[in-house]
Amino acid sequence: MDRLFAQAAKLGLDSVAVTHPGQFTEFLPKLEALKAKKLYPDFVEQDLNIRINPKAVLPSAKAIISAAVAYKTETPKLEPKSGLISRYAWGKDYHLVLTERLEALAQWIQANFGATEYAVCVDTKPTIDRAIFLRAGHGWLGKNCCVYLPKRGSWIFLGSILVDVELPATNPQPAPSTSPCENCDLCIKACPTGALFAPYQINPYICISYLTQMKGMIPLELREKIGVKLWGCDNCQQVCPENQRALLCSHEEFAPLEGPSIPVIPLLNITNREFKHRFGQTPMGWRGRGIIQRNAAIVCGNLKLTEAASELKIALEDPKPVVRGTAAWALGKIGTQKARQILADHKLKETDPIVAAEIEQTLNH
Repeated sequence: MDRLFAQAAKLGLDSVAVTHPGQFTEFLPKLEALKAKKLYPDFVEQDLNIRINPKAVLPSAKAIISAAVAYKTETPKLEPKSGLISRYAWGKDYHLVLTERLEALAQWIQANFGATEYAVCVDTKPTIDRAIFLRAGHGWLGKNCCVYLPKRGSWIFLGSILVDVELPATNPQPAPSTSPCENCDLCIKACPTGALFAPYQINPYICISYLTQMKGMIPLELREKIGVKLWGCDNCQQVCPENQRALLCSHEEFAPLEGPSIPVIPLLNITNREFKHRFGQTPMGWRGRGIIQRNAAIVCGNLKLTEAASELKIALEDPKPVVRGTAAWALGKIGTQKARQILADHKLKETDPIVAAEIEQTLNH
């Protein structure tokens, strides 16, 4: 096993542990309760029996190699009149980076341990990545619902490899007698929307990380709470003492390509070509141009950027209703005579009922 760990380190995996592929039956009541309370995320596997069973991904699995890669890098200077980017999205898309490293390790395991089948999981399979991480003994669960790796904090990406050969489970690190989170609730207090409503409990549907990635119009009552967050939210991680003293990583792939902040006015009418060039290799690329345009409009509105009015006027002609509707809201937040006149003029030709309602509500406010 020492050879496996040495190879994992050579490939750029910061922590690797091995566990068995048995079902996570202890999680089933918790997941059922979340579904009953309508707090179960809509972006993960909905069949709970599949979710708790790693063998649903690889029926022949006999072991799971759990891996973590740290991504905390130096924080560059913030740009003025900009939207904030969550740290995980500053650099190259972690799905690409981690999948490449895990594939290389899986092939090495095939060559050295005789595996014939394997499955690499990086945030896109039914497996419960955090549960695998915890069972394997890497670290602990924080009150902000993030998992923590000693010395790296929660600034980590998770992935796993299911293999069809038996591997000895690593000895989990002994659980601390008291959790580092025990007497701290800074993360809960720092949540802008109240998504972290209790220790270890989250309403994913009002989490800013979810809101900035969801499709469609962001609920009106949550737009101001987004503030200047263009993509994701790190509040609950930034205030954490464990994260503040976490070591920086050495992975150049996670050095900022875009971020930690981006001027938002140029994003309001970004073309598809520009979007793919700037964001295609980052975690922001998967949702498409319209979501970034929408989020940029919200930031413009919350900053009351009067100089954005002309670009927002152009955005009112965008073919996507979500862009037009959010641009209308932003113009209303800016609230100048010019902004209101733009809305009044556009009201006469808007055909989408949702966008028309946004304009009507803004003008009557």
